[in-house]
Amino acid sequence: MSAFLPDIAGDPNDPRDVAVAWFSRERSGEMSANEAAALQAWLEADALHAQAYAETRQAWAEVAAVRADPQVMAIREHWLSSHARRRRQAAWRSVAAMLLVAVLAGGGLFGWRWAVGPRPLSDRTFQTAVGERRVVKLPDGSEVTLNTNSTLRTRADHDKRLVYLERGQAFFQVAHDASHPFVVTAAGRTVTALGTAFDVRVDGGPFRVTLVEGKVRVEAAAPAMASSTPGPRSVKVQATEMVAGSELIAPDDEQWRLTRADVITETSWTRGQLVFENQPLSEVVSELNRYSAQKMVIADASLDRLPISGTFKIGDADHFIHALEAYGVAHRGQATATTVELRAYADSGEKK
Repeated sequence: MSAFLPDIAGDPNDPRDVAVAWFSRERSGEMSANEAAALQAWLEADALHAQAYAETRQAWAEVAAVRADPQVMAIREHWLSSHARRRRQAAWRSVAAMLLVAVLAGGGLFGWRWAVGPRPLSDRTFQTAVGERRVVKLPDGSEVTLNTNSTLRTRADHDKRLVYLERGQAFFQVAHDASHPFVVTAAGRTVTALGTAFDVRVDGGPFRVTLVEGKVRVEAAAPAMASSTPGPRSVKVQATEMVAGSELIAPDDEQWRLTRADVITETSWTRGQLVFENQPLSEVVSELNRYSAQKMVIADASLDRLPISGTFKIGDADHFIHALEAYGVAHRGQATATTVELRAYADSGEKK
């Protein structure tokens, strides 16, 4: 952060809040040469900085019209009447700067949304490596938690907040904005929400949506069944409304299944844990393998269907294998840099 940066009324790590501080300083007419150089360096350091500054200038243009509002004029008259004549213009510049901060911060007299609409999403890509989790805060106030080995893109759009989950899993906490639906596209389906919290997973298995709170609509376009009527095949849209506490499982070539869900368990990964209740060892191993470069391999088919219950830390395969050994379920076999075997005990005497 530049040593010449003025005080920031907001988050010093948010380019928009920093842009407001710089713009207010520039408008004051008191910016020094060193500050001007620091501003230029900040603008050139990141394309997002320049974008935020351009948006701030646009917001100021909108504010020019807002200043004629009677409420704003009343504030102006109060400030001007409470200062000596020689300080009147400086006082009004302060009011104008305060108004701009209020508009851009979204919490003042008018708010960002009132003056120039919501902070839109931009064209961005976010990724996580195997075993990594990442929390992304979007410009509209929504928050996305990306699970292991996931790729998510956001796209600029005037009417909607568009998000594309290309692979992996993400938990969305959507900021409410009735005028701009939040639309997640994944595996040919769309999940549309206004303000809610839900989990979407698309990683080679069935498409899944788990709804924690609020409501969402899930849609997918699919070819209609073959018709005897000549002409092009029609396209139908399969759709369903989800309510909080439900889970949608949508395989590619099968009917969608909408069931009740244990949302605490289904979203446990956001807290760094995985919870299993009487699930086959093969499924448990498959889930745990998502978080590790070294994959567990079940060497004996007799182990596949053994029921497993427990809570395990993400990315800690050693702890899981130790638990299997402690309960006499299976033991560690040969291991390489990329795999580790799980083997059945030959007999009870082999168990420790």
